[in-house]
Amino acid sequence: MDRRRLLAGAAAGLALAPAARAQDAAPIYEGMTFQSHDKPIRAIHYRPAGEGRRAAIVMMHGSGGRIRNAGPWHELAMQFAGDGYQVLTPLYTDAFPDDGVRPERMMEAWRDVGEHAIDWFIERGVDRRRTAMFGYSLGSYVAVDGALGNSRAAAAIGLAGGVDVYTPRVPRRRVPVLVIRAENDTHVLPRNTAAWVDFLREHDVNVRVEVIAGAGHLLRPPEWAEVFTRSAEFYGGTIGRIDQDTA
Repeated sequence: MDRRRLLAGAAAGLALAPAARAQDAAPIYEGMTFQSHDKPIRAIHYRPAGEGRRAAIVMMHGSGGRIRNAGPWHELAMQFAGDGYQVLTPLYTDAFPDDGVRPERMMEAWRDVGEHAIDWFIERGVDRRRTAMFGYSLGSYVAVDGALGNSRAAAAIGLAGGVDVYTPRVPRRRVPVLVIRAENDTHVLPRNTAAWVDFLREHDVNVRVEVIAGAGHLLRPPEWAEVFTRSAEFYGGTIGRIDQDTA
């Protein structure tokens, strides 16, 4: 499998206007950078109309992915923002270009991008208990493994990930995790997703598993819509609870 050819959001580069708004009540998004170990990391920051849920999600793309203001990755971020979340979609390969070999120092640099993106939200007033990670394919490992490591994220979702992406580390933290797999995934095989879930459960991580029926690794628009629905339900019961105390 050539994972470098798998796209999380399609297209090349970060290309968008400085700020954009579809309509007055729609989420707002803009290109920005933040620092991870003194390296500038390009990202898109999405904000809900109004106060929203006072919660935030960091989305980690798949192998070969790029970020732009079009395509399924952007649309998923817009849906999360429309549901009341702030969102960052960092181009984590800015921290360490992907050569396909992926030594541990590369993976650590990518996990740190997610950790620092969570910190970016916390520094701007988001309660750490209202922050979460989301990742697709390679990004699912980066997101979940990072959230269970040094990150301050309070929940994580891994979409289309498994042990064949990278060998998971023994968790240092315990936060709720949702693993979403595509039923007919031939890139990340169901047994490898199951092995990842088993590993996490053996280490006392609370993992829930959802399956997108009929889906392959490269999701179609209705399947991305189902990913949003399942993810929104999970976040709505964890970081996004409107009755959650953030004092």
